[in-house]
Amino acid sequence: MKKLTMIAISIGMVIPGVAAAQPPQDGGRMFAMIDANSDGRLDKAEMTRMAEMRARQQGDPAMASPEKVDAFIRFLDANGDGVIDKAELAAKQKTRAEPPPPAEVQP
Repeated sequence: MKKLTMIAISIGMVIPGVAAAQPPQDGGRMFAMIDANSDGRLDKAEMTRMAEMRARQQGDPAMASPEKVDAFIRFLDANGDGVIDKAELAAKQKTRAEPPPPAEVQP
């Protein structure tokens, strides 16, 4: 799990507007822009195109490697169907937005 988290971070959060919590006024526009076929799900091809665009912007082609795209999809894909839907993305965003539980103090 730690390796998967590190891979997701190293991708630079492939989709800054999607992986980071979207502001409410976004209304899902970023998701819609990435969802090229408008089926309400982000498949590997759509995620790869976004990763390639992000890699060009950052000047780091490794960000769009197939391994990193696959790892990022697995990181977000809660039901394991190979695609990311809005509910999975929202659940991951909510988890990221919640503060961590307080550490237990041991005597």
